Amino acid sequence: MFGLKIAAVCFAAAVTAGGAFAQAPTKIDFQLNWKISGDHAPYYVALEKGWFKQEGLDVNVMIGQGSGFTVQMVDAGKAQIGISDAPVPIEGRSKGAKVKIVGIIFDKHPNAMFFWKDSGIAKPQDLKGKTVAVPASDGHKVMWPAFANLIGVNAADVKFVNIEPTAKPAALGTKKADVVFELYTGKPFMEKAVPADKLGVLLWADYGFNAYAHSYIASEDFIKSNPEALRKFLKVVYRSWEFTLNNIPESIDILSKYHPINRDDFVANLTAVREFFKTDRYRNFGIGYIDAARMQDTINTVKEKGVDIKGDPKDFYTVDFLPVPPYKYNF
Repeated sequence: MFGLKIAAVCFAAAVTAGGAFAQAPTKIDFQLNWKISGDHAPYYVALEKGWFKQEGLDVNVMIGQGSGFTVQMVDAGKAQIGISDAPVPIEGRSKGAKVKIVGIIFDKHPNAMFFWKDSGIAKPQDLKGKTVAVPASDGHKVMWPAFANLIGVNAADVKFVNIEPTAKPAALGTKKADVVFELYTGKPFMEKAVPADKLGVLLWADYGFNAYAHSYIASEDFIKSNPEALRKFLKVVYRSWEFTLNNIPESIDILSKYHPINRDDFVANLTAVREFFKTDRYRNFGIGYIDAARMQDTINTVKEKGVDIKGDPKDFYTVDFLPVPPYKYNF
């Protein structure tokens, strides 16, 4: 009898220590939107601090190639969760992609255009007849027709030059194009190619562009088959965002353990990112909050491209997996 008790104790220890009967962690392939930048630090903070592991998640972070690429990867089941500019998965879903927005990252839209101040550009309408360098799958290019319509410009009046994601600063510095579309948070990198006093920048949001920007998307299959894993993933990433926004230098130090980066540049980049979290919505409702009216504006932005969108707006997003209570950045 005593031997049986010992055997039972050993069996339980094996199970809780990760033995054959312990529950395996849920594997998640997480698709970034872009090459590594400061706003990717939270995911590596979560890895470094073991927060994903604590929630029973085994997360593989994959480098991105643009919002369009993220939607393709998630729709194809090659990633379960990803980052994409919100209009891109909305358009993709309207065309049959099985993806849905599950949370927001930036509450203010960071899309911007960079140019040399001596180019004659003073307002977005001055892009008419100019050349713009941007990767083919970049969210800026996807959303350009809607923004062009908003500012009263024919989208076809701009000539696009296709470049690699990492070539944006060089394209502007060498004047391969008149303008480069890039997130405002990329300003520190642009200033490496163009002297700060000669660099011009216009933020789309300052000219009425009210669409949501960076968002988390998930595949329908994953939402249905692993709802708790999705809920835990969002809990971890928003917890990590709260930490990162309050501890920028430490977070960049962690990121540097995983990727070769220029620490000072990335601290400046992440500091710029932080400004897009400083809104009354996030102050009141927490990081990741989805406002129904703002989402409708985002859907309308896609409609302005001529995309036929039917059905309930809630077909494109869900708030069911956001953390309760939410994480907040007290700026």
